[in-house]
Amino acid sequence: MKFFSKKIIDFSDNAVGLSITDDRVRVVHLEDRKIKGYNSVYVPEGIVRDGEIVDKGKLFKFAEEAFKKARPKKIKNKKVRIALSESKSFLRLISMPQMEEKEIAEAIKWEIEANIPMALDQVYYDWQLVRNTFIEKDQELKVLVLAASKKLVDQYLQILEEFGLEVVGIESETTALTRSLLSEKNVGKTSLIINIDKNKTSFIFAVDNIPCFTSSIPVSEKNVIGAIAKKFNISNQKAEEIERKDGIGSFFEDDALFEAIRPVLDGLILEIQKTIDFYLEGLNYSDAVDDIIICGKLAKSKGMIPYLSRNIGKEVIDGDVRNGMSHSVKDILIINKDESIKYAAAIGLSLWDK
Repeated sequence: MKFFSKKIIDFSDNAVGLSITDDRVRVVHLEDRKIKGYNSVYVPEGIVRDGEIVDKGKLFKFAEEAFKKARPKKIKNKKVRIALSESKSFLRLISMPQMEEKEIAEAIKWEIEANIPMALDQVYYDWQLVRNTFIEKDQELKVLVLAASKKLVDQYLQILEEFGLEVVGIESETTALTRSLLSEKNVGKTSLIINIDKNKTSFIFAVDNIPCFTSSIPVSEKNVIGAIAKKFNISNQKAEEIERKDGIGSFFEDDALFEAIRPVLDGLILEIQKTIDFYLEGLNYSDAVDDIIICGKLAKSKGMIPYLSRNIGKEVIDGDVRNGMSHSVKDILIINKDESIKYAAAIGLSLWDK
């Protein structure tokens, strides 16, 4: 099964980017370099759990709504490209001795067994030789490998086809986000994307816009909302309203909201610093991290970006999907900037062949 190359089943231009997460179905349709339709539909808790579809009947209703009520007009195209959750796919940069490219296909099987925490016969995998991008040791080959559980992929294929959709492309959420958030300005640099989502925070390191290392931690929007709810003895719904209105509070003065959230934020800062140190000193793929980009549910939280910048000691940049779209899409402002970041994965999927 192909992830990097142009075919998985039968690739079709203008496939719809379909992003299914634990709480949202998002769709984006590009055609003739213009956004023809987009939508985001809330999915109640328990229908999708940690990237796996639990209740396909209920999910169908929300997926159908996403297509039919898309703006500015409904999406009729039934060919889709989907992303697997970062927690359900494995991206690794593997070092191998110099050999002929035709020998790599066989050798990579042994490397996958050693580097991916699943048996080879239980995964679909693909690989891509990466040249002249990473710091090389003794002229080693660098091979980017992406693997995903056959069980999960087959589940998505079967269920979405039951929905009347034709899955023509599958990739990792990591590669979709990288495609939508990075641009030519990031070529020649090492970029770190921090995706703070509902249930986790993911770290994606990319060199020359090629993702090479990912990891995740259980620090999330849910932790922030829970901390607010506990501090003020209110419901999670009320806590969400406070976070949307006031963000993380003020960290320049004595502020009850910030003090409630502070332990979560301090834990996040510590994990970011540890992850950067591991990438630079342990993996040694780059000499430095040049750009830090934030996206996800808490990216727009008032005060979040200044707080991260101050405590990491490096400017944190607000993620903007227009970076990935700027050279391939004419009308990129049909979705406003603050809203568009929520569609980062779906947009990245729809940009795959652009």
